[in-house]
Amino acid sequence: MSLSILWEHIRKIWEKGRGYKLSEILEETSERKKAIFAKGKTKAYVLATSKQVSVSLMRKSIDEAKSLGCQEIMIATLSKITPQANQLAKKEGVEIIDKNAPLIYIFDHWMVPEHRVLSKKEAKEIIEKYAGGNPNLLPKILVTDPAVRILRAKPGDVIEIIRRVPPKEELIKKYGKHYGEKIYELLRILTPAGEERSYRLVIETPEEYLY
Repeated sequence: MSLSILWEHIRKIWEKGRGYKLSEILEETSERKKAIFAKGKTKAYVLATSKQVSVSLMRKSIDEAKSLGCQEIMIATLSKITPQANQLAKKEGVEIIDKNAPLIYIFDHWMVPEHRVLSKKEAKEIIEKYAGGNPNLLPKILVTDPAVRILRAKPGDVIEIIRRVPPKEELIKKYGKHYGEKIYELLRILTPAGEERSYRLVIETPEEYLY
């Protein structure tokens, strides 16, 4: 993956996945790109680089983000983040994308259904309806799942997954006649009713699947 492709996915994560808008490009070179995304009064500092992220770069980025009044920080690299930088990131609540925790924007793919984090009120109603009031009886999804990371859902949140079959014409327009028709038939097999909804409880560790 190139830096430009990484940036394309990062921009989609913030804009399409989280509802932010690109506010300002701070730096753009062949090795790195820095920008601010905004949503209302909330600002996010985002650094994408092709190089390894050291603890000094992590600290410098955190300081710069704070000086710019950013409440959120994402550091993404095509390489690795050193253990010391990783520790600092966890301490400061910095979101990380690297070789050990890769992330791309998955919702453009026709096989990936819509995901939505339910409000506390909606989640309570679903838990009562389908799990008798016990959230642990719901099917589960890990906090490290790409969809969960894009939506920034937290352990204990409930995710609604909506799988729909788009009109055949829409798929043909997007993918061409040959592939559009094939995709339509596959989606009809996967979702015979045309639309299906399911729910998942976000959990932190695989061991929680046992409970």
